[in-house]
Amino acid sequence: MSGSRTFLRKLIVILNMLASAGLLLSYGAGYISPDRFWILAFFGLSYPIWLIINIFFVFFWLFLWKKMIFLSLICILAGWNSLMTIYPYRFASQKPIVGIPIKTVSFNVHSLYGNQRGEHVPGTKSKVTEFLAGQKADIICIQEFFAYGEDYSQTLVKFSQSIALPYYYFKNYQEFYNKQKINAIATFTRYPVVNTGHFKLQDHSLYGIFTDVIVNHDTIRVYNVHFESIRFGDDDYSFYSHLTDPDKEKTPIKVGSKRMMWKLRKAFILRSTEVNNLVKHIESCRYPVILAGDFNDTPSSYSYHQITSLLEDSFKEAGAGLFGSTYAGKFPSFRIDYILHSGKFRARDYQKFDIDLSDHYPVASTLVFHP
Repeated sequence: MSGSRTFLRKLIVILNMLASAGLLLSYGAGYISPDRFWILAFFGLSYPIWLIINIFFVFFWLFLWKKMIFLSLICILAGWNSLMTIYPYRFASQKPIVGIPIKTVSFNVHSLYGNQRGEHVPGTKSKVTEFLAGQKADIICIQEFFAYGEDYSQTLVKFSQSIALPYYYFKNYQEFYNKQKINAIATFTRYPVVNTGHFKLQDHSLYGIFTDVIVNHDTIRVYNVHFESIRFGDDDYSFYSHLTDPDKEKTPIKVGSKRMMWKLRKAFILRSTEVNNLVKHIESCRYPVILAGDFNDTPSSYSYHQITSLLEDSFKEAGAGLFGSTYAGKFPSFRIDYILHSGKFRARDYQKFDIDLSDHYPVASTLVFHP
């Protein structure tokens, strides 16, 4: 009997050590580019799972009052910054913030298809417009802005008038000969626009734009980004549905998981290149910066860590709640939509809107500008 207990104790210790190693590797995902060691990106993606397992071990050893409690506890505390990205906690009340309030909204509208692509929801466009108009924002960053049927200039003028933001800049993900089609990243603002630009990797779609605006005689640069998506297809969604619903048609686990893994790998690597280029651009910018958009990556990712080495996360500054998930699609929820800012701003508030208009939830933050 004592032999079986000893074996069980050793097994639990080994499992605890593996869980702690997994947690530490998830931290490394933020610092090592996927194009150098892409396996780490999977550990970063699964950070919440490693965290929960290690919390379990902390309580397990606490109940038994064993010194092994320190293994998981130290590993959890070593990732304090990562922990704050999924559950921000502020120890003291914030002092009043003085400056110019700039309400910023970011929303991936999923090409106005509603929650699921291919199942167009009648009236989604008007509902999205109504929601954005109701925000009375100063800056709105939209990803997957889609329109078809009239000259794009008319569409943009009508939309900007509907949301009461007269100035805008947009750029299609790919160039269209048809001037009646828009599929773009678009920024709308109440401030005059003085300069614009965009970001695109060779042989790939556009992944970002920037818009310089004038706020009380000062120039502010607004980045609006949509980093490389995983591009899961119907086969991938069908495979995932089977894993969560045994009644669905079966795809061999080896085939389905390998296909999804390689799509994730490709996206991880492409995003790392996009982010590295963007970081260089931000470093050379002489203006205060607001960056908003869909990263398609979690706070444990390389993308997030590289950009937040330069900019502050408004969710960490002024948000509340656990995870703050912004993805509303079929796969597990993650926070992948962000509003970040440079040191000339402070986030006064942060909000995620649980509305069923897209496979993303919109986020908003009032950034107080102090020149």
